[in-house]
Amino acid sequence: MHKIGSLWFSHKKCSVEELEEVAERLNPEIFAEDPRVNGYAVIKTCNRVEAYISSEHAGAVLEDAVNRLKLKKSGIFVGKDALEHLMRVACGLEAMIVGEDQILGQIKKCYLESKKEGTIGSLLDMAFDRAIKVAKRARRETRINEGSVSIGSAAVELAEDITGGLGGKSILVIGAGEMGTMVARAISEKKLKAMFIANRTYERAKKLAEEVDGKAAKLDESERCLSVCDVAISTTSAPHYILDCNLMKRVMEHRRNDNDLLIIDIANPKDVEERVGEIEGIELYNLDSLYEISEENLKRRLSEVDKVEIIIEEEIELFKNILKRKEVERVIAMIYEHGSRVREEEKKRAISYMEKGRDPKEVLDDFSHAVLSKTLHTPTRILRRYVEMRGRGSGEGESDNDENNNSDFIDFLMDEFEKELEESRTSGSESDSD
Repeated sequence: MHKIGSLWFSHKKCSVEELEEVAERLNPEIFAEDPRVNGYAVIKTCNRVEAYISSEHAGAVLEDAVNRLKLKKSGIFVGKDALEHLMRVACGLEAMIVGEDQILGQIKKCYLESKKEGTIGSLLDMAFDRAIKVAKRARRETRINEGSVSIGSAAVELAEDITGGLGGKSILVIGAGEMGTMVARAISEKKLKAMFIANRTYERAKKLAEEVDGKAAKLDESERCLSVCDVAISTTSAPHYILDCNLMKRVMEHRRNDNDLLIIDIANPKDVEERVGEIEGIELYNLDSLYEISEENLKRRLSEVDKVEIIIEEEIELFKNILKRKEVERVIAMIYEHGSRVREEEKKRAISYMEKGRDPKEVLDDFSHAVLSKTLHTPTRILRRYVEMRGRGSGEGESDNDENNNSDFIDFLMDEFEKELEESRTSGSESDSD
């Protein structure tokens, strides 16, 4: 796990402009060109830019990248901290809106693209796969993503609560800017009867309407749309009222819908004159109502953070065990490979002796002794070397049960076996060619 490193920039430290600059500079090529890097993945969103690498020198590689690209306001994590950060991001704990789901989709996309391009490497492959599973578990076992927190989402949630569900309803969204677009996209997932998009610039309304399968209208056509709609959500940035009292009185006089008209004004300054709420047949809600909903939902999400953090700690321990098991399996595979090579060499020698007329029992006895001693010789020599090395390097404060010692031991075994097997393969190839 100590080979995992993460370099991160987010809304917590950087402005939107600074994140855009970092995203432009921090390209995957910088890690592709570094021979110390075994795998890498780079995530870029509007709120964060992050790089994850696997390397024996993860911290040094990331610090070099920061210095080389002259990046500021960065954060670097290595080992357990890097894995924990990836899991926290996937679970939405590091998001601008705690528990939001969008980041999980972005991580999945980055993971799949990196895997397809063959850049992620086996260790990061395991880490990303685990982080995605942790995020799903957190959302399944806690309420970290329940309840709308953004104003746009809260407006949709409020409309659903008051009307008993938006299915079969006609909706008018006034404004096709950032907030109007978000509201329209969220509402489009419901089984509506109809959705109208009204905007000062008709072409912009038409573009959004095509995206959400709605109908575009000019802003001065809002009165006609309001006469048939069940819900209107106003989102413009106009400096004056879009729906004033006189206009809404005319709407209600010619209204062709028996249901009350629900108007939710999420504009700042307000799009709807407050006196509109006094007209019979109209329910008016503004930002104050939505702030209460958002704050309540946010409190509920924040109360779930501790539960998610416990899940993350459990999953980190599980990941450690999986990693250790895979590392041990690699060592075992090396021992088997070494034993098979010894057996093949001794079998050739035994056959040669028998062909020369030596006593088969004597040859078999020599064969079994040679296979046993030569197979065990390399592992025992490596183990003795490790004990001697530990004896020379031991000092006060070290613990035999230290988790890092276990990891170092496995790494030592793998490195030494790799060397021994490479020598064995080389000498075997030379013998075959002689």
